[in-house]
Amino acid sequence: MKRTLSTPPSLSDAERQASNCGLDIRKLEALLEEIEQNIIQRFLSEKYKIIFYLAATGLFSADDLAEMFNHSQKNLNADFNKNLGSHLKDYLELDDSDRLGITSLRRILFKKGYCVDINDDESVRVLPTRYAENSQSEQSFTVRQN
Repeated sequence: MKRTLSTPPSLSDAERQASNCGLDIRKLEALLEEIEQNIIQRFLSEKYKIIFYLAATGLFSADDLAEMFNHSQKNLNADFNKNLGSHLKDYLELDDSDRLGITSLRRILFKKGYCVDINDDESVRVLPTRYAENSQSEQSFTVRQN
């Protein structure tokens, strides 16, 4: 079945998409669980968890998510902030001047370390090799002056 913007994905699909976009799902699940248990003392609906993961990918605008969940954009932003955003702001220890919403969620999660570290040992070993190769290439070129 082809999914359109008007068809929201399942929670597992949203988590998988967030994972594919470089987010650390285990850390995000722990964050949501902590918020549920210690701050709001109730369970978040599956809908807001899906919105959270999709917003965290940075692939969807508030308009896209509003269409997907049959909300007006204004109501979706307000509902997101009321049900999750304000609690995330407290838990992530953001300043009052920091704005946390659907469009800024990915940037803030990235700054707070909720993305997977892609600097594995193999990638780090390639860099010195490339530096040496680039230096050799630069030496082999002659600069012509006009």
